[in-house]
Amino acid sequence: MSSKRIAILVMAAIAVLYVLSAVNHTGGDAAALQRPGGFVGWLGRWLGGTPDADRKDLSAPCLSEARLTVTNGTCTLKVAAAPADQRNVRLRSDSNLAVQAPAPGRDTLVRSDVEAGATVSVAVGKAGADIDVICAGERTCVLTLVTGE
Repeated sequence: MSSKRIAILVMAAIAVLYVLSAVNHTGGDAAALQRPGGFVGWLGRWLGGTPDADRKDLSAPCLSEARLTVTNGTCTLKVAAAPADQRNVRLRSDSNLAVQAPAPGRDTLVRSDVEAGATVSVAVGKAGADIDVICAGERTCVLTLVTGE
């Protein structure tokens, strides 16, 4: 195939992609800009990486709105099963603590020590998982749910 034909095919593909994205333009709506639809949205989901878990899939006795409050012990954040192959649960901690969860698709537990002010991202597979937040000592640890921001 000659280089002219390849160049013409590439330019035609770019033109088609441009037209598709222009047709799916949603205007100036801020929500639509955060989650674009059509071809641009599909491309973003395909290339964009692992999505966050839905807030509705998260439950724990220590969870109140977007905060987990763990007093001298462990609180288990349950992530329900979902159709996505893998999702992330992101938490920002106000103190030093540990987070433990099973690796997606494996029986291995993964433990991470989290420093105060840091954000930890826990990968969760399709089947869901239990994420243990471990707050040692005579204190209260507070985490903010960053997932879905």
